[in-house]
Amino acid sequence: MKKVIIRFVSVFAEKLGNERIVELDDNATLNDLIKLISRELEDVKTKGLIYVNYRFPEEGQLLNDGDVVLIMPLYAGG
Repeated sequence: MKKVIIRFVSVFAEKLGNERIVELDDNATLNDLIKLISRELEDVKTKGLIYVNYRFPEEGQLLNDGDVVLIMPLYAGG
């Protein structure tokens, strides 16, 4: 098992809290984590911008013990 830190920003933080630590299987990917979080808030999957260790992740990226996943809503403005 590995532990991953999830940090939420803005309205996601209001709904899910600022930070969580989750335990995942050793072969878990970012997609697995998003499925887990979207059970509580579907907008994470459809309206979220996600970084792993403050970098844009690759498709199907494998998560490592101690990774920090930042999840924030998409912003638009004028």
